Parts: sequence; C-alpha cells; structure tokens
Amino acid sequence: MGKLKPVYLYRLRLLYAAPRYYAPQSINHYLEKRGLIRRTGRALPARRHEEYEITEAGRTAFDAALVAPE
Repeated sequence: MGKLKPVYLYRLRLLYAAPRYYAPQSINHYLEKRGLIRRTGRALPARRHEEYEITEAGRTAFDAALVAPE
C-alpha cells in the first residue's frame, strides 16, 4: 500500500485507541474500501452515525507509517 495522507493517518490513530462513531464521510469510505477500518454494526440512528473500528490491516499500515522515513 502506498503512503497514506495525514488525514487518513489521523483517523487511523483515533480508531487505534478505540472504536468511534462517525457521520458518513469520504474518509471512512476510502479507509473501509481498502480494508483498513470496518463498521461494527452499531449506530446512532438519530444522527446517522455509525461506529467504526480499525482492522488488523489498518493497524499494520499505521505502524508502518510511523517507522517509514519521510
């Protein structure tokens, strides 16, 4: 996988700590399409927010980005 943009790394960093609820966004779609995050199945229906968690592939990509030279 190529180098991830800072906005994607930031989202992975937040999800690395714990699952979080997010409104539908292109960031989530991008990361989910690449298998780096997944929906947990829980949602906040009043606000259309779904819960996401990081996958093992997401953890690996995040860890690799931390040790990769700039």
